[in-house]
Amino acid sequence: MNKFFSLLIVSILLSWTSCSTDFSLEGDWEDVPIVYGFISVQDTAHYIRVEKAFLEPGGDATQIAKIPDSLYYDNALVQIEKVLSGEVYTLERVDGNLEGYPREEGPFATSPNYLYKIKADEIDLTGGEEIRLLLTTGENTEPVTAQTNVLRKLTPRDNSPSSPAKLYPYDKDVNFSWFIGEFAKVFDFRIRINYKESVPGSTELVDKSLEWVIDKNLIKEGDPERISVGIRSERFYQFIGGALEPVSDRFRTLESMDLIIVGGGQEFVDYFEIADANLGITSSNTIPVYTNLSEGLGIFTSRYFLVREGIEFDAITMDSLRTGIYTRELSFQ
Repeated sequence: MNKFFSLLIVSILLSWTSCSTDFSLEGDWEDVPIVYGFISVQDTAHYIRVEKAFLEPGGDATQIAKIPDSLYYDNALVQIEKVLSGEVYTLERVDGNLEGYPREEGPFATSPNYLYKIKADEIDLTGGEEIRLLLTTGENTEPVTAQTNVLRKLTPRDNSPSSPAKLYPYDKDVNFSWFIGEFAKVFDFRIRINYKESVPGSTELVDKSLEWVIDKNLIKEGDPERISVGIRSERFYQFIGGALEPVSDRFRTLESMDLIIVGGGQEFVDYFEIADANLGITSSNTIPVYTNLSEGLGIFTSRYFLVREGIEFDAITMDSLRTGIYTRELSFQ
């Protein structure tokens, strides 16, 4: 299921760089709709956050943010339309605190924490179809709209890398690749390294892991069906050597690694391109606001999670971890 983020800052499983969402809050009581929706065919329910932002001239934004009535529309109508068929589905307003998604403490009111929900089996989205968000905030108002394509499944390549993986010698490039579904344009690529660590004075072993961020916004280029990333083996040992402290009162054992890939749609690429275009040496270094809504601010897009678990290591890789220059003090056995 989707996780939801604060009104003015979005951070996802596809990690964004920090984004500025500064805009004028003061005006003649003209509300600004704020929408965040991340749709995935893997979710059992789809949630969309809908809020508003406006401030009476001369008002105090820090105080108004604490008032729920200032954040939420009383009678907003939130719908998703399947563009090809024209079918329209209405989402139900729920309290995220009761759905298992409490709002973090911060500048905004935390209770109630309204979200708009529809169960996946009620709308039955499929990868590749185009959908449209329809938001009506009051009577006699035109709907705020946004469109995206639902991402298709991402599929791992079982032999890239092979299991057990061979991460030696240091100058060897190890290839990681996966097949992409239609409309996936940008990827967050991470490796989770799983190991066990003994408890001093005990025979107990505790499961632990390290998360190695390879690329936060890998944009698709070249082969339209597959993404491939080559990683120099030496980087694997350098990462572990920098992430763990040397120990002498316990031991560690390397278990496996997992590939974690999050694919995002074209809307994320547009965001990155807008940000990069305004961060050159002659720019103001102010990241402009990105939105794909017809009015207001926010993003309506799609994503897909891929996890390939349990890639083991061969004996020489294990020996290189025990005795190598970067990791010999870490007590791996």
